[in-house]
Amino acid sequence: MNTKSESSYRLSIDGMSCQHCVASVEKAVTALPGVSRVAVDLQGASAEVTGGNLDEVLSAVREAGYDAELIREDVASIPVSLPVLQPAPTAPRPVVKIEGGYQLAVQDMTCASCVAAVERAINAVPGVTQAAVNLVEKRAQVVGGSPEAVAQAVIDQGYGAYLVESQAQSNQLQLLFNDQALDQATQQEALERLFTRLDPQASFELKASLWHLQTSLHPADLLIELEQQGYPARFKERYNDPYAEEAAAAAKEIRRSWQRAALAGVVGVGLMAAEMTGNTPLVTAPGGQSYWLAVAIICLLVMRFSGAHYYLGALKQLKHRSANMDTLIALGTGSAWLSSLVIVLQPEGMILQGEKLYFDASVLILAFLQLGHGLETRAKRTTSEAVGSLVGLAPKQADVVRDRGSASIPVSLLSIGDLIQLRPGDRIPIDGEVVEGVSSVDEAMLTGESLPQKKQAGDPLIGGSVNRSGQLRFKVTRLGEETTLAHIIAMVRQAQMSKPEIGRLVDKVSAVFVPVVVLIAVAAFIVWLLVGPTPPLSYALTAGIAVLVIACPCALGLATPIAIMVGTSRAAQMNVLIRNSDGLQSASRLTHLVVDKTGTLTQGAPKVTEVYAENLPQGEMLALAGAVEAVSSHPLAEAILDHLGQQGIEIAAVTDFHNHEGLGVEGRVDGKLVQLGGSQYLKQLKITPSEPFQHAANQQSAEAGSLVWVVVEGQLSGLLVLRDPLRNDSAGAVKSLQDQGVEVIICSGDNHRAVEAVAESLGINQAHSELLPEQKLEVVKSLQQRGNRVGMVGDGVNDAPALAQADTGFAIGSGTDVAIEHADITLVGDSLRNVSTAIGISRATIRNIKQNLFGAFVYNMIGIPMAAGLLYPVTGWLLPPMFASVAMAMSSVTVVVNANRLRFYGPMTTTLKVTGMTCPHCVNNVQKALLGVPGVDGAEVALEEGTAVVHGSAQATSLVQAVVDAGYAAETEA
Repeated sequence: MNTKSESSYRLSIDGMSCQHCVASVEKAVTALPGVSRVAVDLQGASAEVTGGNLDEVLSAVREAGYDAELIREDVASIPVSLPVLQPAPTAPRPVVKIEGGYQLAVQDMTCASCVAAVERAINAVPGVTQAAVNLVEKRAQVVGGSPEAVAQAVIDQGYGAYLVESQAQSNQLQLLFNDQALDQATQQEALERLFTRLDPQASFELKASLWHLQTSLHPADLLIELEQQGYPARFKERYNDPYAEEAAAAAKEIRRSWQRAALAGVVGVGLMAAEMTGNTPLVTAPGGQSYWLAVAIICLLVMRFSGAHYYLGALKQLKHRSANMDTLIALGTGSAWLSSLVIVLQPEGMILQGEKLYFDASVLILAFLQLGHGLETRAKRTTSEAVGSLVGLAPKQADVVRDRGSASIPVSLLSIGDLIQLRPGDRIPIDGEVVEGVSSVDEAMLTGESLPQKKQAGDPLIGGSVNRSGQLRFKVTRLGEETTLAHIIAMVRQAQMSKPEIGRLVDKVSAVFVPVVVLIAVAAFIVWLLVGPTPPLSYALTAGIAVLVIACPCALGLATPIAIMVGTSRAAQMNVLIRNSDGLQSASRLTHLVVDKTGTLTQGAPKVTEVYAENLPQGEMLALAGAVEAVSSHPLAEAILDHLGQQGIEIAAVTDFHNHEGLGVEGRVDGKLVQLGGSQYLKQLKITPSEPFQHAANQQSAEAGSLVWVVVEGQLSGLLVLRDPLRNDSAGAVKSLQDQGVEVIICSGDNHRAVEAVAESLGINQAHSELLPEQKLEVVKSLQQRGNRVGMVGDGVNDAPALAQADTGFAIGSGTDVAIEHADITLVGDSLRNVSTAIGISRATIRNIKQNLFGAFVYNMIGIPMAAGLLYPVTGWLLPPMFASVAMAMSSVTVVVNANRLRFYGPMTTTLKVTGMTCPHCVNNVQKALLGVPGVDGAEVALEEGTAVVHGSAQATSLVQAVVDAGYAAETEA
């Protein structure tokens, strides 16, 4: 069946799981004749196509490896013989959507075995295509399937689970008044009449001094009216900060751990001290059996208080024929208590000479476990603070300007188009666009730009940044999860939830770990019981219990997620947003980095760098040239006008303007004929430059400068040289990458001369110029075919195919949405130095994971044989179960502490106060001097502020000396 080439239609596409899949589908469909547009939605598992033959499009998608069907809501309008899919029904409850899925909060997970069990349960649900469970966050990221069915599957497995719901927007408000205003019934009646007058359709109810309203009025209008009527009020915030809730829950969990540890420790230590000092009777002594039965009951009550969740967890696992850390703890402490109870109840059936009772061990093990759990929880909570601090960047209140005044309302009640007032020092509450005023805004926390940015009418504002000076009014353009800050937080959380290839090794090990440990414990018990010294039961119990306790797989389960959480959070603080942990791992192994030139290595906007004049004063020549360029549409015209603005040169009106396409422009200014153009235009005018002009032109042309000649009344009067200047930190960024062993390669669509000039100035050996998007893609492929790990940095639509093909795609945060969507890592701001940071922190995180895994594996390889008594023939002692519990708890704490070292990762930054700079040439001189200091990765010099921000490991004294040698005064800024 054919469709009209102009028609648009939607396809349901099954099997896509990442942006590489999106790129594959887009490439397959775009290659078909007649297709003019294709937009693929990963989250919606669909594609909208304009043009082309429907049958051919479906076949192309299927040949690319994905299932495809037609979706039509208006089926009757276009007759089709293919199956038609109805839109999916709306979920019963709103769910927080992440890339391609939703989140599930999972309770009661304690180890890697728990993670494996939950993932197996989720993957068994029909429709689920992908699941990643994070032990630290106690969350599951799920793609596909019914959210309710997934939650139930996890619950059936023995864990608590619920969907993480979004904040629903509604017109339901909650108002708080002064208590005095509500004391009298007459005042309440007055408020009810007022609500009815303001909105006849409003509904309201007073509950415990809190008014619940449902109204169509704008919240700010309601507050303003109430204030004017003498009833000052405020709204109760309906939005609950999840990070504040997590912090409160963690504090409660830590407090409980301390309480459980304290009780178990007091009982255990007291009992052990009594035994060691001979203050406990033998079981066979008069009254001994009653004494020890009382001890058994006390220990049982303590075990219930300090370890009930372990035993309940073990029972749940047993019900599902599974095992985890709870199983090992329950078996270890339970067998210690039960074996001791058997001895107490039937002493005559036991060989009691020297037999030991393990009541003290049964509670001391729990004391050490709870102590370790408290330390671990506190350390894990620290890892979440980075993301929580991002949430804290945005204030919870905003001053809304209305026709009758202004009012402060919660940000959660704002609407698109609301007008917000900002005063100096205010933190911007939400994304918007300046409507009125001029100010400077500090965006360093979100974009990495160290200098405040000038903002005026029409400029965008980012929620979380700070208004430094001046009054601003702006209108709200984005709400909730659509804001820049929300996108950053979502990307960080998604990366923390994902699992790298190295982390999947733990899943394979944990699947067999607990059963193997139980078998080893049983084997140790039997061997010691059969061939051990007298009394054999004591040795057998000691070995069996110690093996069960020391082998708890907490450290193994924490090794990967805790490092990923800390690493990605630290990366976000350093303006690097890692989309997933596969990008984290691939970035750590890069050997080559392909970069675009314009906007990445250069500033992306041409500027006048040199001016030559003869026959006329330079100022007059520039004024005449600017007058003509003011009405020109040539790309270089804006750069020339910007230069005149910086020089304070006023321009006159122009008449008789003509544009000679591809050559130049001309017009009359104050009666004088002014002509501007390139060398070809000059030849057409039959004008030969003088020798000084020609020498300057040859030199500037060889250095990739763009030449604009100025002719006044037929006489050559000036030469303007324009360049796209290098970014201030490009040289340092390239050097830093090369120091990391990464070869930088330029792939640009610009002309050969300009690309070669940039490559030579930055010390880049490979440079490709005049490339089309598909040719950039081929460069990446050819490097990969030679066995290289290739990263790609881009900022535009033309970079999207190469970004998708690269092992790791880096998108400049100031680039297009298409480039960002196809990248694995987004660099907030537009500095290439962030690529070096991303690679560095990726390598540090993967190295940290390997350290954690190595430590966890080695711990178990040494600890289990030691607990089983392998060293007994040499040392003559067995590892007591309580010491085994200490070792187990400390192994988890060690892993968490090691991962938290990543919080301090980062290049050193030094700020200098520089005096004596008077012009842009001075800035260049200072920057060049600083970049020449060994250990400097980058430097940003600001003329107006008189500062230099230097990145790298160079000593401050060396930096100051370099500036002094360049002819300026400098000192470190406090």
